[in-house]
Amino acid sequence: MSFGMPPLTQGVKVLGIVTLVVSIGARFLPVALANIAFIPETLKHLQLWRPLTYTFFSADPISLIFSLLGLWMLGGSLEQTWGTRRFVIFYFLSGALAAVATFLVGLVAPPVAVFPYVGNWAALEAMVAAFAVMMPDATFFLYIVPVQAKWMLPISGGITLLYMIMGVWYVPLPALFGLGAGILLAGGVSPGHFWLRARVWWIDRRLRRSKLRVVRDIGGPDAKPGARGSDKYLH
Repeated sequence: MSFGMPPLTQGVKVLGIVTLVVSIGARFLPVALANIAFIPETLKHLQLWRPLTYTFFSADPISLIFSLLGLWMLGGSLEQTWGTRRFVIFYFLSGALAAVATFLVGLVAPPVAVFPYVGNWAALEAMVAAFAVMMPDATFFLYIVPVQAKWMLPISGGITLLYMIMGVWYVPLPALFGLGAGILLAGGVSPGHFWLRARVWWIDRRLRRSKLRVVRDIGGPDAKPGARGSDKYLH
């Protein structure tokens, strides 16, 4: 499957127009901007709208352009696959989950608690993760280089970590958490699967501590040389 030019779907169109209007209008209404940005400590004061509204404001023209392009290029294909309702829910919920995770970090890191987060990068990263989970063989064009969707997840995560290492570490936090939100919401991780993996790990640890090993029954004294049985035993 190749990742071509997606359609300009209804949900993408509405989200893009709102982002454009809010990003430009908030420049002339500082009070509105102060209530749109997500500041983690404001959740303590029950300002619960902020995890939903911060995605609509871009701080500068370059960020706004890339936000709208990313919304179109990624969101158009996902909305066409999922439908408008599921896509819009995914968009808001992934941004909100990233904000809540950032809030939890802010409980132990004061600079995070008071930093104003804006932009839809968390939602865009979540969409990249959704593609990696649902359509791993789809092809992205990273500038002019074709890249399979399954590789975009580590690439996006690596770029975000690089920003954290070389810049202010807490600024890209929502984008980093957006990747995790996208994996979770796209079905890449299920509670049942996680619990099963945890149980397997626990059983494996118990076996190793008991110094048990798996041996095969070779069929008894009448078995042919080199023969291998199918039964397994723990000793």
